[in-house]
Amino acid sequence: MMTKILLIKTGAAGDVVRTTVLLNALQGAVTWVIDSRYEAILPIRHPNLHRVVTLEQAQTALQHEIFDHTISLEEDMACALLASKIPTKKITGIYVENKHLVYTNDAAGWYDLSLVSTLGPTAANEAKKKNTATFQQLLLSMFGLSFSNEPYCIYRNFQIKRDQRLIGIETRVGARWPNKGWSGYPALINRLQHLGYECRLFEERDNITEYLDDIAGCGFIISGDTLAMHVAMAYQIPSIAIFNCTSPAEIYDYGSLRKIVSPLLKQSFYKTHFSQAVIDSISVDEVYAAFLQHAGINAWQKV
Repeated sequence: MMTKILLIKTGAAGDVVRTTVLLNALQGAVTWVIDSRYEAILPIRHPNLHRVVTLEQAQTALQHEIFDHTISLEEDMACALLASKIPTKKITGIYVENKHLVYTNDAAGWYDLSLVSTLGPTAANEAKKKNTATFQQLLLSMFGLSFSNEPYCIYRNFQIKRDQRLIGIETRVGARWPNKGWSGYPALINRLQHLGYECRLFEERDNITEYLDDIAGCGFIISGDTLAMHVAMAYQIPSIAIFNCTSPAEIYDYGSLRKIVSPLLKQSFYKTHFSQAVIDSISVDEVYAAFLQHAGINAWQKV
């Protein structure tokens, strides 16, 4: 009989994508609790994905279940309460104790670097700066496993063909991390178009699968540390990501991602207030040169 696993990872979208490595690393029947906005990111079929339950449905749908292992990965009271209430033989990650969010010892490698760290916010941030392990390494270490290049596993429409002349560009950033933006996109787009490439600026779509399909049709992706970066790696599309304020060390490149790191990263590390100097800190020349090298072309070669 397969091990029954309850996995609580509701968002954000990019974090859901990178957590899908667990489907390829763990053996068992996974019930995944997720925010309904991101449900469609998960693969339509996977041998270890038993069912998907939205957070809104979870309390009712799971109240009579008993799990072998609950994996609770949200720093959120509602999710932690769910992890604490649903009967399970073992819990890894976040749960509630005396009305506070706490985490299990086996999850300390990751959560010591987080907002709920028992080290306190200053020490946690310093530890995060010094960390050299990827998210996948830290995640799998919770289960005593080594990361062995397990890929992301997400929805994909295989009817969509990749256009090598089409470069997908994600200029948008969420309100929480304004310094993930970059001021050089317009000038870069001009140079890429001069080479003969078409540039697709990603926009909000009616549903997330349409957004994923937009990415799937591109031959190259350029973005910040965002959902588009993770989806490009899931689809094995060569990509460039700009790191202005978040940890490049945490991101495993899967052999397809080129990281460009701001010289101001240390000063702006996980800072939430906007800085024009930070989003100006990487030159268009550097990103353009990285594209030419990563795409394997030279500057006078038109496509």
